[in-house]
Parts: sequence; C-alpha cells; structure tokens
Amino acid sequence: MWKNVKVFIWRLIFTPYYRIRYLFTYAERRHLQILNSEKTLLYIIRNDCSVSRFGDGEFQMITHYLQNGTIDDFHVDTFQDYSPRLAERLLDVLESDCNDLMVCIPYAFRNSSVYKGYGRTFFEREWLLRKKFVVSAAGRRLFGDSCFTRFYLGRKDIKDKVHYVALLRQIWNGKDALVVEGEQSRLGVGNELFSNAASVVRILCPATNAFSKYDRILESVTVSAKGRLVLLALGHTATVLAFDLSKAGFHAIDLGHIDIEYEWMRMGAKEKVPVPDKYVNEVSGGRISTGLQDSAYLSQIIDRVL
Repeated sequence: MWKNVKVFIWRLIFTPYYRIRYLFTYAERRHLQILNSEKTLLYIIRNDCSVSRFGDGEFQMITHYLQNGTIDDFHVDTFQDYSPRLAERLLDVLESDCNDLMVCIPYAFRNSSVYKGYGRTFFEREWLLRKKFVVSAAGRRLFGDSCFTRFYLGRKDIKDKVHYVALLRQIWNGKDALVVEGEQSRLGVGNELFSNAASVVRILCPATNAFSKYDRILESVTVSAKGRLVLLALGHTATVLAFDLSKAGFHAIDLGHIDIEYEWMRMGAKEKVPVPDKYVNEVSGGRISTGLQDSAYLSQIIDRVL
C-alpha cells in the first residue's frame, strides 16, 4: 500500500517537471530523424536490413562509461552487469553508419506522446538524461524506433495491434530462422508467433550476463547462421551481436521483448505480468527457472553456450 502511495506522489510531482523540461528541448528533438514503429517495420521489410536496438539499459551503460564510472558504482537491477568493454562496443554501434544495419533508438525521444501515463514520463526523463550524447551521435542519420518490438502495453499510436503483428511476422515469413536467446526466453514457444517461418532452430545463451560469453556466442552463431535469418533476444549483447553479424555478411535482427509483448497481448494484460515458463526480467516473480519439457522446442536447440 505504502509503495503505491509513494509511486503516486512521485508521479504527481515529477510528471509535470519532466514534461516541461522535455517540451523546452523541442529545438534539439526536431532534428532527430527517427521513424515511428510502423515505418521502422516497413523499412526493415523493404530493405531486408539487420537491426541493433538501444533502450534504457544500453543508454544507462553508455552514460556510466562516458562518466568514467566503475563497476562498483553501477547499481542497476538488470540482467546484465556493467562491463566497460560492452559499454564501449555499444557506443561504437550507436555511432556507426553501416548501410546494411538499422540502428534504433526510442521514437519517444522525438515525440513522447506515442505513450500514455508513466510510459510517457519515463521516456521524457530518459531523453533528458541521454540527449547530450544521442544528439552528438545522431548527426543527419536516420534511426528506427527501438520500441518497434514493444507494441502492446502503454502504446497510444498503434491502434490495430493485430495488423501490426501481421507486419512483424512478415520479417521472417518463409525464412529459415536461427533464434539466439537467453536459455529461459523461449521465443514463440506456446504461441504461433513464428509459425510462418520455414524453420526454426535455436542457440541458448545465459539468461543473465550473456556478454561474459560473447566470443563463444559469436563463434557459435557464425557457424550456424549461413542461409538463416538470425533473430536475437539477448539484452545488451544482442545490440552488439547484430552489428558484428551484419558486418560479417549475415542478416541479424534484435527482437528483444517481442515474444513477451505478444504474450501480454494474447492475455489481454493491463500491466506487466509474469508469463508461465518464460523469463520476464521486468516483472517481480517473472525471473523464472523452469524445466520446460516441450519436445518440439527441445528439438530446435542446436547449441548451448552457457
């Protein structure tokens, strides 16, 4: 009860504070070239490009790195510990300009009104915290929306969710897919999200701190990725991995929380909730560790880098 009261008080005080400060950055925001979610999807489909995504976790790590922070003073409840090497690689990706790679940052940085409630305040605050190096990295580049995979909860702009999911599924339609995911993520298991792919195989990686095994993960994926579309759900590591795979001539897309958003949509969830048999990092009680015995899923696993 007291926690809910504190949240209410925080929002009452800080929502107008961030809103006003955000509005005063219009001159900086209007120069950002960021496609909204649907246009991002259409761009990916038409150009058959790879995708690296930056969310709040990636930006937090870059910010800490640029401020010369240490491992000891990085205290964020997340599934990836701070790594100066990872932070440096993330910055490299953000500042890169590769023809076959779309770099995605939140469209809400440019226009926060696509979200409602706390989601809007969250992105206004994130923009204010990160705008200095985002503007520096942006230049005249075109970005996609990193939230194109987060299409359900809190969105005001995506009215027809069913149509939107149909667009998403065009990315892998008729293709042989290699899913590289945390060992308990289980993308598409128990639902039909990837049923239109020609085939699906999987490489399982650590559910937390995947970057500690980065070189082994990259080697395993490179061996298995020929002729396959690589779909990544591996937190910060996926952002760098999509970049490296693209440079090596592979087609790789960081899909992040897409499966969880789809599960919430199927459930008709009104807030973030646990999903049975799947790791949900953002939910109390959602960081599960169950031994799923699904024969179809188990037969898809071609390697484990754990």
